[in-house]
Order: sequence, then C-alpha cells, then structure tokens
Amino acid sequence: MQEINTEDVLAQFLKKFNGPIRIAPLAINIHILMQALADDDIDQRQLAAVLHHYPVITARLIALANSAWACPATPITNIETACIRLGTSVVKGISIAIAVASSFNAARCPVFDSVRFWTTSMLVAEGARLLATKLSGKEKYSLDFEYTAQTAGILHNLGLLWLADNLATETAEALQLTAADPLLTVKQALVQRTGIDYCLVGTWIATQWQIPDELIAVIQHHRDNQYQEHTPALVVLVGAAARMMSLIFQEAGEMGHNQDLHNLGIDVDWQRHVFKQLINKFDSTRELSKTLFL
Repeated sequence: MQEINTEDVLAQFLKKFNGPIRIAPLAINIHILMQALADDDIDQRQLAAVLHHYPVITARLIALANSAWACPATPITNIETACIRLGTSVVKGISIAIAVASSFNAARCPVFDSVRFWTTSMLVAEGARLLATKLSGKEKYSLDFEYTAQTAGILHNLGLLWLADNLATETAEALQLTAADPLLTVKQALVQRTGIDYCLVGTWIATQWQIPDELIAVIQHHRDNQYQEHTPALVVLVGAAARMMSLIFQEAGEMGHNQDLHNLGIDVDWQRHVFKQLINKFDSTRELSKTLFL
C-alpha cells in the first residue's frame, strides 16, 4: 500500500479551510476500553466489571436490554444481567459503537443519516467477523482475530462522523451529490466538497486515540481501489464487507466473486453465504440502530 503522509495532507486541508481541526475530547479512554474488550477470555462478569467504569455505556446497554429489540421476560436493572441477555459479542461491539458516537455530534449535518451509518457499521463488523472464520492458515492469526475484524468493521468509517460534526455544510453537500449520482461514492464526493475523504480523517483520529496500527490500516485502506500483494487480511475482510453493504443498499440481490477473499482461502460459496446473512440481519440491525442512536 502506498504510504500517505497524513500530517501533510491534513495541514493542507487546514490551510484550505482556514479553521482549526478539532477532535471532541473523549470522556472515556477509548484505547483502554478497547484493550479490555479485546480480551477473548473475558467472561460476562468480568465484562460487566469493566463497563461499570463507563456509566454512559452501561446505561445505554441496560436500556437496550429492556427494549422491544431484546424483548426481556422481566425488567433488567443491572449491567451484569444485561450482558447475559445481550451476549458478549453484542455487548463488546455496541460498547465501542457507543463510545465512538459519544465523541461526535453528527446531528449538526442535516443530511447525515445516523441509522444508516450505524446499520452499516454494525453489519460490516458482522460481515468481517463471519468472513474471518474461513481464513486459511489460521495459525498466522491471533486467537481473537475474528473479534479484531468485528472491531475494525465498527471503526472503518469513523472519519465520516468527524466530518458530519465539524464540516456539516460541506458534508451535507457531498451526501446530496451521492444521492443525485449513484455512481459517485461518498469518498469521491467528500474530496470534491471538503478536499479530504473520510478514510484519511478517520486515520488521523484513530492515531490521536492511540488505536492499534492494524485497525488504523483498515480505516485508511479498506476502500482502496486495488489492494497490493501484501495488503493485510484485516483490510481485505472489512473492505469486502463494506462493498457487500453497498450492494445491499443498492438492493442488489447477488454479489460477484471477490478474488481478494478467494486469495485468503474464502471460497465463493462462503462469500455468498455471508452476503445473505447480512441481508437477513438488515432489518433487525436497523431497528437496533434506531434504538441506540436516534
């Protein structure tokens, strides 16, 4: 992958818009939270103990566990029971999503669709996780690689949140351009209107937050037009899942064969299975997004 000097590009971006680039102060240390959640051996009681340090996340998870989406038989009043009801994988993914969302006010952008954004993020996370289960040469990857793929999916379009918050007018114009021209990608439209794309902005934010380099590479490169020979598997998995979601929003009934996934040992039958799984989970994930982020 070609190296991009993020600092130089951002400096040019700053100069063009004559304004400060800011990142909203993070009320929680997201890198510390992510390290705790990345522990594949953590049980539900230990997970609840970690979340006790993050009252906003705890409150949202308890509310979700009591929502129509979760349909509990009796009211849930504590984070331990919420973790049991929702399941460890769901709690981990949603905790990171809530932490990220709390750092930005995307509502500043009138065209930004928070439900679509988080539906996409959570399904890309699920798609990347499912694809990771069929990687060949599992010994090359960490034991918690599937969860890392899930986390990377949640974070892959992080930069769009910052742009919606900090450049609301220009981001709205870019989103309107893509609505008028289906062939124009959000990434291309943002470059036209802001001079920068969400992948590079997300890379910068992730660096400031001390997010691990393997996740930063996904944020920066998942939408590359062509992957290089040594592109990390994590980038390929999230990029493939993101493209599946683009097809789903375009209401495409089928997807073609992805050679990059095939090179990782993921055959076309499993690729199509994952695509169908994402279609099947679309409505429930959209309802989850409404419950959490509206």
